[in-house]
Amino acid sequence: MMDMLVERTGRSGALGPLFWTPTVAILNNYPDWINNPEFVDGEAWHEGLPPEIVTDIRQSLSHPERIEYFKQVPQRGPTLRRKFDQLRQSGAVLLIGTDSGVPMFFHSGSTWQEIDLWVNKFDVPAIEAIRAATYWPAVAMKADKDYGTVTEGKYADIIAVKGDVLNQVALLQRVDIVVKHGKQVK
Repeated sequence: MMDMLVERTGRSGALGPLFWTPTVAILNNYPDWINNPEFVDGEAWHEGLPPEIVTDIRQSLSHPERIEYFKQVPQRGPTLRRKFDQLRQSGAVLLIGTDSGVPMFFHSGSTWQEIDLWVNKFDVPAIEAIRAATYWPAVAMKADKDYGTVTEGKYADIIAVKGDVLNQVALLQRVDIVVKHGKQVK
């Protein structure tokens, strides 16, 4: 399989880039979540949800070790890093994506968790992970004429944080300013 990926990406001039979204954070984080589910008590994930939905979700997560979705995690976890590294080395263009919405993987933190894993556990340079969340998805969706980089003539969709995210990627989880189409919305 890897030989086929390398062959395909080696011909990318003719076929274009091969985009791949590995969504690995859920598999990596699940064992810790079973032992330390305190994050379920946080408020970020239920912002804007009616109280009865919040209660229902909390109840559904009262025994995360029983959730059928995660039955295969123990056998998949040990090979996660190796497979991720193989994809990077194949020449595929990796994109930050998530499995948001699966149990315990809330939309409010899933993108950050994926970036954090890439940078802090898989040794991906922060700039590469940020591009995988911004520039390359715009290219993959053929929207890079208008999005994906801070460039004159493109929509001004940016975030700002206090500090240098290339040295402290954790700052991305505390966004101070959000600008959407040139207007500050936060």
